[in-house]
Amino acid sequence: MKKIKLYLESSALWNLYYEESGAELVEHCLENPQLICISSIWSQLEIERGIKKRENQKEINSEEAENLRVFIEIDGKRLENKKQLEIIPIVEDYILVTRRFIHEYNLFASDALHLASAVLQGCKGILVDDYHFIRLNKMIETKEGIGIYSTTLSISDLKVKLTQ
Repeated sequence: MKKIKLYLESSALWNLYYEESGAELVEHCLENPQLICISSIWSQLEIERGIKKRENQKEINSEEAENLRVFIEIDGKRLENKKQLEIIPIVEDYILVTRRFIHEYNLFASDALHLASAVLQGCKGILVDDYHFIRLNKMIETKEGIGIYSTTLSISDLKVKLTQ
């Protein structure tokens, strides 16, 4: 059976590390041998920002923030070493497509960059926890051939969507 490429956007990965709803689906994807999970260096930067935001809001203290940063960095390397997650660089070709997506879909730059990364990597879908992104699923799926899937989906629903 051919493996399916799935892009894990930063909000999906955040759920995994910050124990938010949807973490179980992300874990399943990472452990599923039928899936090739991909994310980008940009996701790592957005997660760093998420940690800093929680620290600024006094949700976590600076020691907890640093511990979380270190844990996520180590776990990311573990996932890469086990071939459960591939972290891709952002190169100029991605930026050119990102510009098009910003204008065509009225996306935030970060969302457009994730979409460009997923499309150029040949992913079947993007797993996200971001309403701004999910609301465009039908249009993007029709025009780009890639689905935008919520982390709130059940494992069986995601499997159906990825195999259609």
